[in-house]
Amino acid sequence: MSKILNNGIPQRIIRDTQSFGLVALIEGAAANTQFINNLQVLGQQRKALAELRQKIAALPATATVEDRAALQAQALQLDALVSKNVQFMTQHYGYSLDQNYLLNPVNSALLKKAVDENGKPIEDEAKATLAAEFQTFEAYEAFQSLRQRAQDLGSADSKSDAYAAAKAELLDTYGFDVGSHYILQVRKGALYATIVTAA
Repeated sequence: MSKILNNGIPQRIIRDTQSFGLVALIEGAAANTQFINNLQVLGQQRKALAELRQKIAALPATATVEDRAALQAQALQLDALVSKNVQFMTQHYGYSLDQNYLLNPVNSALLKKAVDENGKPIEDEAKATLAAEFQTFEAYEAFQSLRQRAQDLGSADSKSDAYAAAKAELLDTYGFDVGSHYILQVRKGALYATIVTAA
């Protein structure tokens, strides 16, 4: 992986065989949460629009003009909303529908969710407790790698010594208990987009 550094944040990264370039730094937990939420909403809207267009295309020839017009009006309204949201994402994050993206948590915190009196996790981030902090993306990747290894070992044989060792390492190093629920709070995110090379 080749890196061109800017304040310790690489301008280019390579994941698998794809090259990505830095397009935005998103500062603060609230801003990162907002970006992730915006991305999810946009994805849901685009999916709903595609489904609506398929529904229009699949209308039988016997469908009434009113039914067809109502669906087309819904599609136009949803298309306008998607366009508005894409424009917002482009202005604020350099976002484009033509790219693939990665959000690398440059600075993040692992928060353990509080539980209610019935033992159910509470979704309120303010009630969560700090389990670990990751000051670099590499630190976060090391945690994710260990978590994934523990998950894979537990799926294969939850009574194995290797699984027990991975769980213990997660708890000792990151305060991460496999049976609990957590929130990843991204405090500073580096947003990367695919780099398209000229043919």
